[in-house]
Amino acid sequence: MGENYFQYLPISKSNIEWDLYLTGAGVADILPDDEYPAKGHPGTYDFTWEKGRVLPEYQIVYISRGCGIFESGEMGQVKVDAGQAILLFPGQWHRYKPQPDTGWKEHWISWNGEYLYRLMQRRHIALRKAILPVNKSEIILPLYERILSTVRKHPAENSRVLAAIAMEILAVILESAREKPVRQDALKLQAKYDVEDKLAANAMRLIWSHSYRVNTVDSMAEQLCITRRTLERRFRKAFGRTLGQEITRCRIGRAKHLLEETKLPIEHVALAVGFSGAVRLGKVFRQLEKITPSQFRNKYRKK
Repeated sequence: MGENYFQYLPISKSNIEWDLYLTGAGVADILPDDEYPAKGHPGTYDFTWEKGRVLPEYQIVYISRGCGIFESGEMGQVKVDAGQAILLFPGQWHRYKPQPDTGWKEHWISWNGEYLYRLMQRRHIALRKAILPVNKSEIILPLYERILSTVRKHPAENSRVLAAIAMEILAVILESAREKPVRQDALKLQAKYDVEDKLAANAMRLIWSHSYRVNTVDSMAEQLCITRRTLERRFRKAFGRTLGQEITRCRIGRAKHLLEETKLPIEHVALAVGFSGAVRLGKVFRQLEKITPSQFRNKYRKK
């Protein structure tokens, strides 16, 4: 294996309140027939091709050499070539790997924040457009290297400047995509929830794609262009539970995952999955799980 470096950054409450913050960065030069992914990543980020993974945040992976395969529930399986970027979203099951005979070189950043959700809401970035062409490698690679250089020098810091550089990376990618749309031979989209009522299925997708932010039934009804009353009635008929129950079920499930797999403070876990804070998470968690988030972590946290 060639170059392999990664660092996951500390996250403070001020980072989260900034609405855009970096959580990690890395580079890996995967040679032909190398094992992939490289070992040593925390459980939240590590994965195998057989199982794939689901992240609690966004990532941008840029491939500068070689080729490989990407797969998600929204896009199916598609080829990834050098000069393309992979956009990864919170709550999205996915997996990817280089071709054994070519390997590849990847630069990546992991980040999160309310600002990225707003970009999704306005359809600047989308789950079904996770592979985008980048015809400006001479611009994007120095931006990645600038982040990596800063992180290497100050691994215990997480400045807002890093988030600004990451935003520039995304801007370059989106600008390139507008100039030259990428063609994909994706498999047909398969609905995650097989129900006849497509409106109810779309509401379910909204919940599981955006449960990490403070969302409301009214905002979901507005996005789906239907009245709240009709949406609630059709969702309950299709799934046997209310929209509010499903939102809570999704958030608690993701909170349990973060409590088991990460060392994030309870306050950060609460904000990351869509609760207003640790107090609200604790109240709902005790109601459903009969123990506190801290007790759950102590009982189930993986060594």
